[in-house]
Amino acid sequence: MTKLKKTGRMGRPPVADAAKRKKSMHVLTTEAEYEELQGAAADAGMSVSSWVRIVAIERARANAVEKARQERRRRREEHGAT
Repeated sequence: MTKLKKTGRMGRPPVADAAKRKKSMHVLTTEAEYEELQGAAADAGMSVSSWVRIVAIERARANAVEKARQERRRRREEHGAT
């Protein structure tokens, strides 16, 4: 009988501290909203929580970019008006 050599830890490799997800959110939806989210997540081949996280982060980043554009536009208008 052959003995298996221990190679150390098994399972997932460790995740860097900066990449660890430590915060959780609880979101209430209607049954219809949840079914819609499930469908969108399934279409993307993802879990609902992963899909919601990614979409929310994309939206937050897009909003930040738009806010920065508006601020730059406002500053140019102020500068041009003086």
